[in-house]
Amino acid sequence: MAKSCVLVIIVFATIMFSTFSVLSAFQYKVGDADGWHQPDDNNREMYETWAGNINFHINDSLLFVYKNDSAIEVSKPDYYHCNETSGSVAPKDGSTLFTLDKPGFYYFISGNLDHCNRGQRLMIEVPDPASKSKTNAANSVLSVLGFGMWCVHLMLLLI
Repeated sequence: MAKSCVLVIIVFATIMFSTFSVLSAFQYKVGDADGWHQPDDNNREMYETWAGNINFHINDSLLFVYKNDSAIEVSKPDYYHCNETSGSVAPKDGSTLFTLDKPGFYYFISGNLDHCNRGQRLMIEVPDPASKSKTNAANSVLSVLGFGMWCVHLMLLLI
């Protein structure tokens, strides 16, 4: 019985430590069915709300779909001041795709200054996977130790 518990612990630990979180990249349509447009005056936080419901990861992408508008990636100060002059070129072809290729904050605004000032802007954060994996490793160790203690307790009861 003791050998079985030890074997189970070893197998469990091996699985826990060798398992990597493989994340698939997803493409998100900004605003879902509504797309990228100037929000109504009573819903200026719509893009903040939309982004708050998603856990973004490295290599995910954002698809901005719009009519007579544009989407520009800008710096943090330009986001808060709706300054579109320092951002990327604003294509007006109906859609723009941005890939989230590194951890950190990303800032997007409409190329139309009035639209941006009325809430058509988006800020998202892509977490650093290194900090998450350290937490997962610590939790895995605790799980293995907890299971090991359970096996020891069971063996003591059976003896």
